[in-house]
Amino acid sequence: MTNTEGLRDKLVLKRVFNAPVERVFDAWTKPEVLANWFGPQGFTVKRSELQLYVGGSYEIEICSPDGIHIRHFGNYLEISKPHKLAFTWMLVDQSCKGSEGLVAQTVVSIGFKPIKQTTELTLTHEQLPSKESLDGHKFGWSSSLDSLTHFLQ
Repeated sequence: MTNTEGLRDKLVLKRVFNAPVERVFDAWTKPEVLANWFGPQGFTVKRSELQLYVGGSYEIEICSPDGIHIRHFGNYLEISKPHKLAFTWMLVDQSCKGSEGLVAQTVVSIGFKPIKQTTELTLTHEQLPSKESLDGHKFGWSSSLDSLTHFLQ
């Protein structure tokens, strides 16, 4: 199940995963696990380095099916295991649809809510610089959450 709500500079996605909250949280915070699912369907993770502490950095490099490498990076702002993650998400001339030629610091926060044996995840991506960037990230995050759904099965 996915609910989507988007304003010009803010994207909110909700998804319920058939997995306990600790497992879903670990999928976002353990590089060896994240490497199995992160990115839109068909993309592969080439590198995932996470310094999981407030102020620590992360860098995730993914590769598209047609060989384009995209680097995602930023710093952790909040870590509250297993309930919340927040981090900066830098846009620096990425090859992602809607983000080409842009330079901006955006913020992603992810809430993890246990509901019996499932987890409701709410991903909020704020300070997106344009509607095109919001639309591109809506596609990317939605497809990534699809990949996570398949991984957690």
